[in-house]
Amino acid sequence: MSDLSYDYQKYAILFVDDEEKTRKYFRRLYGETFRILEAGDGVEALAVFREHASEIGIIVTDQRMPNETGVGFLSKISDQWPDVIKILSTAYSDLDAAIGSVNRGGIYRYITKPWEVTEFEVTLRRAMEFFIIKHELNMLMGAKVQALGNVIYSARLASFALAPAVAGMPVKHAAEAIASFVRIGAFGAAAGGGRSGAVDVGVDSWRKVHEAQVRLASLLERALGAGFSGSNVEERINAFAASIGATVSSTGDKFRLESAADPFPAQLAGLFGVTGKGGEEAIPVLAALIGVYDAGASVTRLRGTTGVALEVKPGGASTEAAPGADVARWLFDDDLLISSALGLL
Repeated sequence: MSDLSYDYQKYAILFVDDEEKTRKYFRRLYGETFRILEAGDGVEALAVFREHASEIGIIVTDQRMPNETGVGFLSKISDQWPDVIKILSTAYSDLDAAIGSVNRGGIYRYITKPWEVTEFEVTLRRAMEFFIIKHELNMLMGAKVQALGNVIYSARLASFALAPAVAGMPVKHAAEAIASFVRIGAFGAAAGGGRSGAVDVGVDSWRKVHEAQVRLASLLERALGAGFSGSNVEERINAFAASIGATVSSTGDKFRLESAADPFPAQLAGLFGVTGKGGEEAIPVLAALIGVYDAGASVTRLRGTTGVALEVKPGGASTEAAPGADVARWLFDDDLLISSALGLL
């Protein structure tokens, strides 16, 4: 593939050297081809890198510098940023020590001073090409893993929606209730009520995923009886409020549920299996919510409140829908809802 196929300024080169004239020389030689950031020693380089980490594809650093050696600097970022291409520039007299330190800094290549200008440019071009290809490949693989995760989570939610049918209960709107649970939990996480940190959508083993799904669906089957204990919609709303420790008030034909604590983000994360907890604490709440929807009500989260505030509207869902009809309509293919929830947790 020709050089013209690559944008060599899409990502920057961080050039680290304690001699100002060397930095000026590097910039003059390669500044038209590459986007260049500079630092005068390892300490400054670490600060520059942390500020521009997402922009940097290559680091070229001198080995012998005051305050921090080149390898010392590279070793501090190699674990967190293994894909950044690291090139060590060293005097010939320091070559043996530099070679012995290559693995510690995750170094791609070392070059000796003085550089051969044309050869060094070829090295930088190949390094940038390698970084671009690897970065794009990682993004593609990440998208595939996300898609696989969505399939897994869709199957898990579908098993919850089908739990009433397995339990022999003619429940209406089970999938709508589960979608409502996902939205309530995800919006709470977006407002700051969720756990911090990235969600890992990877799969340790298919056996563990399957076992967790069967276990939670079985728990939901057994919990549905309690969720449907109320003989009318108001009793079911009160049962749902009790499951989350919320108070209930009514205005006209609507009910308002409020609690100082917001259990939904953590429960949703557990239900999806993205935390250490197994999701059991979400099952009674989910069963009660399905009971509310089966009685023809709908539940939405109110924004701009502390803790959690929910509005329950009787008559928000049809009481005439055939049991299980909403499952086939949208749940299996609702990747947008699942992706949004995972991104917000």
